[in-house]
Amino acid sequence: MTKGPIKFEVYSKADCKVSQKWTTFLQGLSPIDVCIPIEFNGPGKAYTPEDLFGSAVLNCLIGVFKGNCEKNNITFSDLEGKIEVSLNCCHTDNVSVIDHLEITINVKNASDKKKAKMLLEKSIKECPISNSVKSGKTYHINVD
Repeated sequence: MTKGPIKFEVYSKADCKVSQKWTTFLQGLSPIDVCIPIEFNGPGKAYTPEDLFGSAVLNCLIGVFKGNCEKNNITFSDLEGKIEVSLNCCHTDNVSVIDHLEITINVKNASDKKKAKMLLEKSIKECPISNSVKSGKTYHINVD
């Protein structure tokens, strides 16, 4: 890994209407539509900030694992990941917070199942985005 600090910039452009989607993007990449969740009276039909939060955690774990596998000559045919983001009202100040992440990762046809499982556990400890999240996390990992 490159020594830090490393900076990443994301841009968003929105109008003032709660019922309208907005756009988030990185220069040179396709934009992503974002909206307020239906649960907060938003329109739905686009990624929500909560979806993108979960996606960031899950995909960082996958990326770290893929890197660790490549460094250790471990192959697999397929990886499926899922994350459930739980949002709850905090007991102080009546503020909503993400309080738990339920993360499932299934690795299929690993060339060395024992080493792949060890590398997945190592990746969980090394993931910078997951390590930055202070909510509870439960991991379900399956390697076959």
